[in-house]
Amino acid sequence: MTAADRALADVMPLIKAVLRRKSGLSLAPDDARPDNVDALDLYHDVVARVWERLRDAAGDVGDVRAYAATIAHNAWSDYLRERYPRRASLKNRLRYFLGKQPRYAAWETADGDWVGGLRAWQLEARAVRADALVDVRNGTRRLAPGSVPARDCEHYAAQDWDRLLGALFAVTAGPVPIDDLVAAVATLTGLKEDRVESLADDGDDDMASAAETLADEGPTPEAIAETKSSLAALWAAILALKHDYRCAYLLNVPGAGRTRGDLDVFPQYGVASVDDIGRALDLAARQYAIAWRELGLEEALPPAIEASPADAADFARLWPHLPLEDLTIAAVMELARQQVINRRMLALKALARTLAAHEPRGSARTG
Repeated sequence: MTAADRALADVMPLIKAVLRRKSGLSLAPDDARPDNVDALDLYHDVVARVWERLRDAAGDVGDVRAYAATIAHNAWSDYLRERYPRRASLKNRLRYFLGKQPRYAAWETADGDWVGGLRAWQLEARAVRADALVDVRNGTRRLAPGSVPARDCEHYAAQDWDRLLGALFAVTAGPVPIDDLVAAVATLTGLKEDRVESLADDGDDDMASAAETLADEGPTPEAIAETKSSLAALWAAILALKHDYRCAYLLNVPGAGRTRGDLDVFPQYGVASVDDIGRALDLAARQYAIAWRELGLEEALPPAIEASPADAADFARLWPHLPLEDLTIAAVMELARQQVINRRMLALKALARTLAAHEPRGSARTG
């Protein structure tokens, strides 16, 4: 047996486990349900793609398990986008809105599931309400009148999403799985699809169109003022953190996917400039040099770096590379990776305590 054969045999159970979890199907050869047959075809497709890559690379593709899991996730997402395009588009729009609005957030749990809710809930690490939207979906609980905008959800502006999601999160009182949120919104807005599936993580094919739709009607002056006030309170709380907590937080602000939207929002609203963020980090020249080495920008630390002062240009150079991986942050801060994670969690708890007093009453308004 070749190295490629051994590698494939090792990852085949992983591929099946990913697709079983995403589809909710058995993937058993004797399960004749049409959906299961389709899922089995997809499984064999993924196995073939992984095998071709292993064969061409003589088994050397780095982390084979991570590669196979990525191929399986992407294949399932492609399958859903092709078969359920409107629902996949809705999910992309929801995740885009949650990731771009300071009041809301979408984040990945420790189990690898995506949830959405108010940003304060993320900071508080509030428990996920897995069944919170069942009554909304089956019609036994109704939202306040006017909560569902009277237009096609594919043409919702930011204010429409704010009204609807504010009403839904007033019901849930905690974060909910993104898939459950998609199902509830689809039901409330009358979105029709051939079949209802539990959507897996999608790509960003519809993100551009989502951005254009949300930009059609900009936020009201009142909403901008409220957002700026909330961000100013958050920035003040960040500056009050211990320095190592602040660094662990700012170098990889928890948010949706590998985006820097949560950090960009401070300059966007004029609350803190890029230079202000650099000053808040207050990294030493040696730490920047370690970052360049870890990012592959320089191979070695310059001599006599200990005595060299850092300046604004250093952070300007680092800015496009944020957020950093935790292993990179650990090297920069000269800590273990778990210590970085622990400091970020403590930072989140401290921010939640500080911001609790700034949460406006009725923030989960139903419009």
